[in-house]
Amino acid sequence: MGYCSGRCTLIFICGMQLVCVLERQIFDFLGYQWAPILANFVHIIIVILGLFGTIQYRPRYVTGYAVWLVLWVTWNVFVICFYLEAGDLSKLVGFIYACYVVRCITEEEDSFDFIGGFDSYGYQGPQKTSHLQLQPMYM
Repeated sequence: MGYCSGRCTLIFICGMQLVCVLERQIFDFLGYQWAPILANFVHIIIVILGLFGTIQYRPRYVTGYAVWLVLWVTWNVFVICFYLEAGDLSKLVGFIYACYVVRCITEEEDSFDFIGGFDSYGYQGPQKTSHLQLQPMYM
């Protein structure tokens, strides 16, 4: 019986991923879908780096490959659920943009200085003094 180490298995998995993503790339080129074409291209580069890191004993490349695979699987699950209309994912996109706009609006409100809102000459509550406080009158 033959024995295959984890390194050998990872090389085999990277090779199979490379073949599968190249086939997927061909079909995406036929459909002129540019976003998946670019995503597949990035995936091909990361798989090649993972393969290189496995062969050359580079743990940073293998770690980057592992992190990318988590993101890749998450993205693919999202796309599958989106196209199968599982749940309300088509409204999930709207929810994400709504949260982004709310964040932008609240940042703008915090940075805006209202007229007389934050300066020391704004409204001051009534003071208990024995004489009247004179204020300028504008005409």
